[in-house]
Formats: sequence, C-alpha cells, structure tokens
Amino acid sequence: MKITPILYAITVIGLAGCAAKQPVVPALSANTVSATQSGIIDGTTSFTGLIQKYGVPSRTLWSPQGKQIAVWMQNWKGPLGQQPAQTTQMTALINGDRVEKHWVHRYPEGMQNRFLSSDNKQHLKKTIIKGVSTESGVIAQLGEPRNYLFDDDGNKIMMYVWHESTPGGQSTGLQARRVSILLICLDAHNVVKFFNIEHFEGSDGIQNQPASAFSLDS
Repeated sequence: MKITPILYAITVIGLAGCAAKQPVVPALSANTVSATQSGIIDGTTSFTGLIQKYGVPSRTLWSPQGKQIAVWMQNWKGPLGQQPAQTTQMTALINGDRVEKHWVHRYPEGMQNRFLSSDNKQHLKKTIIKGVSTESGVIAQLGEPRNYLFDDDGNKIMMYVWHESTPGGQSTGLQARRVSILLICLDAHNVVKFFNIEHFEGSDGIQNQPASAFSLDS
C-alpha cells in the first residue's frame, strides 16, 4: 500500500526576543502543553481564532487531498535565558475556518533524532511493529519526534528528522546535506499503520524550500 504524496519536511524556526526589558512570554510557550492542547476544541475552534492568539503559522502545508495543515513553532528559553531553551510546536488540520484536528508538543531546542544517522528500515522493523506499536511506545523507545503532521483523515503522523552537513563544492559555497526522515503514520487509536524512512541528499538551501513531498510505503 502506498500513499503518494503524503507529507512535507519542516524546519524549526527560531524567534528572537527583546533583551532590553522583561520579555513577554510568547503565547505558544506561555502554558503547559496539556493546557494549550485542551484550550483548542476540534470542530469548534476557528483557524482565525488561532491566528489571533498565536500569530501567523510558521508553515502552511497541504495534504494530498488539498486540506490545509498549519504549523506554529516557537523557541523560548525564559527571561534572560533562565530556563533551558525549548521548542513548542502546534499543528492543526484546517477544514474551512475550523480546526478539524490539532496536536501540541514540546522538546529541547535543536533536538535531533540521532538514531537515524545509522538506522535503516530493516532494523526499525524490529522496533516499530505495524498494528502493534503505539505512539507512546514509539516515543519510549525512540524519543520525541521532531514534528507532527496529519493525514487527510486527521490521523497523526510522527516525523523524526536527522541531518548532517559536509563541506560543499566551491561552485555553490553551500554545505552538502544528508537528511534522513522517518515517517510513522498512526491510526485513530494511535497505533502504527505504516512507517518509512527516506534519505535525501541536498544542500543547506533545502530548509528554505516551502515543501518537499515524498511517499510513505507500507
């Protein structure tokens, strides 16, 4: 079974604060993850309301059937750096002006899923079992994913990302990048339906591309 195209690669965006006076905590970082999650009601909360509260999304993507996927990302380390820097991500599947599904999670800023530097699909099959492994079980073994997205049915898709850079050629002046992305598609009960690992070769310019589509194989 194949879903093509299914997802898009996202780059974390950092936002700088003002050091001249006590900074105001950005809305996405102000509360606990559970408080932010419960404050949004699927099927009721409007996309316009989210923009009014959290600002314009960091990324706007599109599902294979054309549904809008809005992604907010916020880096925050507290007043004068008194707290460890963390990234909060909120993803919402939008239908018209309504939030169909949403998810909020938080992880240390700059986190990379280092296990992908050497892992391959055959090895991951021993860790991720389709129809058996759950979202919480995957996180217990692999750690937090870098990103979450949704499929057209509102099921969560976990995205683990690892990239490494090597010096590029003199003609480009860019660093060559090898990017590994593990996609884990969950069902309505947060049990693994499919997963796939993809490897890309590119340059640092890849993070400036608005979207890069790829397939998810069973």
